[in-house]
Amino acid sequence: MNFLFNGEAVDYDFYKKADTAQTILFLHGWGGNKSSFVHTIKLLKQKYNIMAITLPTILKTNMVWNNDLYCELVLSILKMHSIDEVIVVCHSFGFRIACLLKEKINITKIVVTGGAGPKKTNILKRIEQDNNKILLSNKKFKFLFEKIASSDYKNLPNTNKQTFKNVVNTNYKNLIKFNCPMLLFWGNKDYETKLWIAKKIKKLNNAKLLVTESDHFAYLKQSALFNNAVLEFLK
Repeated sequence: MNFLFNGEAVDYDFYKKADTAQTILFLHGWGGNKSSFVHTIKLLKQKYNIMAITLPTILKTNMVWNNDLYCELVLSILKMHSIDEVIVVCHSFGFRIACLLKEKINITKIVVTGGAGPKKTNILKRIEQDNNKILLSNKKFKFLFEKIASSDYKNLPNTNKQTFKNVVNTNYKNLIKFNCPMLLFWGNKDYETKLWIAKKIKKLNNAKLLVTESDHFAYLKQSALFNNAVLEFLK
């Protein structure tokens, strides 16, 4: 299906079961798409309504996005289908969107894997961020930022680079508290969203944490374990 949002066509799937009112919303990580949780979706769509949206992260786009716009997009699609309550399953960047969504819609349960949440901030990091801002404001030195920027940033089209900066420079330490049951599924070798993040989220939400021998994509590389954990959690 396609949904037109601010002139942009957004691709999504909605599988509706006639005998249930419960909808599971899947929110993928940066660079993912609506099929990121394909194995979990296949398992759960026999019992639940399923909403899976391809958020325009690395897709070519004519507009600059930020987390609030991504949240507005998701809410608009849910509203079109008269959905005002969801269970959320999210990975990495998708957790940031869930943090905003909980202020707008009733989330009854949430599963987080490799969630991008709070950041550690120290004086060296502050200096680095300030230096980046100075470099970017001065065209003469912009090439220096390009040289030290991450590979994710370098590989983006120019129209997407501001979106990337908007997303990664947002600290969600004050938004990670949820008022619903939470399951955390993490890889002990996740160097993108390290295990300390999971432990911090766990403590704040009294969540259940499962740690596996995997990396940032534990939900894929340990898919059987992940799916079984989700099924048990949703009972």
